[in-house]
Amino acid sequence: MLTYRRKILPHEDDSELNIARAAWLLKRQREDLETLVANAVCKAFGGK
Repeated sequence: MLTYRRKILPHEDDSELNIARAAWLLKRQREDLETLVANAVCKAFGGK
């Protein structure tokens, strides 16, 4: 988890709050990517 924190919040320290922020941001990014991919697949195959 520290690696993700260092990647997502490079200028912050390794406090519990910043690690939690990085985890939340990572989860949010993955959810957004899942939505984008699902929409692209739907559009590519003629869905609405």
